[in-house]
Amino acid sequence: MKLLGTLALIGVIASPASPLRAQSAPTLATDKSVAQFGTCFAAEQDRALMAWSYVPKPRGGTFSNLGARGAPNAYFLTVSDRGTVRALRLEPAGTAAVNPDVAHAVNQCA
Repeated sequence: MKLLGTLALIGVIASPASPLRAQSAPTLATDKSVAQFGTCFAAEQDRALMAWSYVPKPRGGTFSNLGARGAPNAYFLTVSDRGTVRALRLEPAGTAAVNPDVAHAVNQCA
């Protein structure tokens, strides 16, 4: 029984389903308003026929394609209003890297 518990613990620690992130994603800054950036990013995603959703928050919001059927490389893009600038933080939602087309759209709209 003790061996089974130890093996289960090792399996959880080594599982790729629960990765540990050593580094956090870089944060970009933009002078554009949340609405200006959001309109540009949504238009770029639509132009590329890529799924996206937006959940507004009081001082920004989060874009994502998590849960969209057939959407590769799920991501979270957090837009935070910090007074004179908006902070943009793009992170993968899983173990796969962020789609380079999404990163390009963030850079183009920033």
